[in-house]
Amino acid sequence: MRPFRFGVNLTALGERDSWLAQCRTAEQLGYDVLTVSDHLGGQSPFPALAAAAAVTERVRLGTFVLNCAFWNPVLLAREVFTAGRLTGGRLELGLGTGYVRSEFDRAGLEWGTAGQRVDRLAATVAELVRLLDHPRELGVATAPPRPTLVLGGNGDRVLELAARYADVVSFSAAVLKPGATRGSLELLDAEAVQERTEYFARAAGDRAAAVERNVLAQTVVVTDDPDAAIAALRRRMPKLTGRRLADVPTVLVGSPAGIADRLRERRERYGISYVCVQESVMYEFAPVVALLSGR
Repeated sequence: MRPFRFGVNLTALGERDSWLAQCRTAEQLGYDVLTVSDHLGGQSPFPALAAAAAVTERVRLGTFVLNCAFWNPVLLAREVFTAGRLTGGRLELGLGTGYVRSEFDRAGLEWGTAGQRVDRLAATVAELVRLLDHPRELGVATAPPRPTLVLGGNGDRVLELAARYADVVSFSAAVLKPGATRGSLELLDAEAVQERTEYFARAAGDRAAAVERNVLAQTVVVTDDPDAAIAALRRRMPKLTGRRLADVPTVLVGSPAGIADRLRERRERYGISYVCVQESVMYEFAPVVALLSGR
């Protein structure tokens, strides 16, 4: 099994000094990857990561994940080449279809069907990979190290795309709520996530063992009273009650040692060794990172 890696998704907007301080802190807390999402109203990913690279040494720097509808693949390749240099080869490039319809509307982009969004992702990935392999087409004589490619999603076609191209597959472990325009998600239960990881393994075939598996923990509660925390969460997630909620792969509840045990169990079951958390729990989750990172 792969050793654990941990990422923190930094989303807070702030002035330069506060952003740089948070990046330094994430590295000092032991996180392996610092990531930035791609949402309107949030940080612009590549400038934020370039700034982070200037004040960190070890931590890798990733987009988690780019909405490919926002990016022309040729111009994206230029961004990747530049970011690769400015991060000292520490770039991890995450791509997805985008899932917040209101952002498509605000950007004047066609939302389309789920299939059309996957078509766009597939075309972007294929062209981007081709350009990374042929940098001279963009006038780049010497390209930086090729970034780690992360593909995120849940459906069959996205997992098949990851099986073909990705270095890391990120299981979203959630689906859009019907009619949602602002990206509201419903979490998948343990059985559904297992089915998705097994589907990916079949699609990847001989490549399966070479592709790292990731998940973003949607809910993290570090506590010595997990039963009370689960009871509180149950009111927010009525479809996932009792034991089912405690077993949801994107929910982590318990003491640092208890969460570490749960992550070991989930690595055994799903093969997931790379776990990201949100900035809001960066400090509380750090003891889990200390227990497991690199192990």
